[in-house]
Amino acid sequence: MSQFSRFVRSRKRRFVTLVVLGVFALAGVQTLYKKEGGQSKAESEKTTSAARAKGGGQAPDNFITHAAPKALPRLALQNADKAPLSLAAFQGELLVVNFWATWCAPCRKEMPQLDALAQRYADKKVRVIALSVDRGGAQKPEAFLNDLGVAHLTRAYDPSYKSARAAKLIGLPTTLLVSPEGLEIGRLAGEADWDSPDVHALLDAYLAD
Repeated sequence: MSQFSRFVRSRKRRFVTLVVLGVFALAGVQTLYKKEGGQSKAESEKTTSAARAKGGGQAPDNFITHAAPKALPRLALQNADKAPLSLAAFQGELLVVNFWATWCAPCRKEMPQLDALAQRYADKKVRVIALSVDRGGAQKPEAFLNDLGVAHLTRAYDPSYKSARAAKLIGLPTTLLVSPEGLEIGRLAGEADWDSPDVHALLDAYLAD
């Protein structure tokens, strides 16, 4: 066999090997996505459709409703004075729990929208919680929210980031919708317009139950 023929066959074997490895890698990523997110793409589309039906045909983009509400792990939170705070204290209210941090630009952008949402539902059994996971504690996020004029959000803090890990967040911002019984109804990973008709329709649908 000529040196050129051996070179060609060697290149072909490498190409086939790379293709096979690529297929296995893609399968692994899809499996991991399903494991971490708890849903496959098809399941996500199905539950998103359910959310839209629940909200009168509307729901925020990327909002995923679980097939059945999920029990939330205990989230170890605190207030600005470092006193312990638990979501159980708000049982009986529909909760919008937004995980954020001052170093997250999309998170900062959402704060006025979330504050407006909290004001809109102030006389209803809806509570919007801004849960900061800034490592330094409450000082920096408190100053940011005060400078922004945020007045209607319930503020919570977890500088340990344990609550984010317990809730299996994959990034910030992430917002959970929690039932009055303390169960996670669904979540939205990423940025959203929280004072929009889609959000209002979704919350109103759950309040009507």
